[in-house]
Amino acid sequence: MTSVFEITGWHQVASFFVWTLAVCALAKAIFGSFPAAELQYRLALRDNPRRQRLNRLNWEVANRTKWDEDVARGSQHAAAVPLTEPELDARRAELRRLSSTSLPWRALQYLLGCWACQTFWTAALIYAVTAGVTAPAAWLFSAAAYSGAAVLLAALHGAPPPVRAADPPAGRAGCKGCGK
Repeated sequence: MTSVFEITGWHQVASFFVWTLAVCALAKAIFGSFPAAELQYRLALRDNPRRQRLNRLNWEVANRTKWDEDVARGSQHAAAVPLTEPELDARRAELRRLSSTSLPWRALQYLLGCWACQTFWTAALIYAVTAGVTAPAAWLFSAAAYSGAAVLLAALHGAPPPVRAADPPAGRAGCKGCGK
């Protein structure tokens, strides 16, 4: 793999372009494969209860009311039960605790679904395998350059960003009769 510090002529530019294509292909093969999508789907399913609890705690703290599906939906037949200050403080503490533990997980999910991040880590891996890790600056800047070129190439090609497994399917949601 060509280091960005070694580019002095057109043959290194051509090599950089070919390696950029290799990075794109390998990133697509790794992160766009069925096993990767299945892994992201299963990880998202495992994290659903925590996200649901975070959303409900957020709602309770914002509305100062105990969570009830009918109250949240705005039903006129549901009575809102206000939270006392000690209950509100307990929910805020739980929300802080869950938020602090979910931050690394959310960052990892974002990094696994971001095309720039996918190509960066793929280029870093390829560079480490082909050129070694003896020059950390060359490793970091070359991986960033290959990632930037891959993102630019995808933008010029007009390719849509890759779909993450946790994204909801496009289209109309709800039942056919009422559309809700």
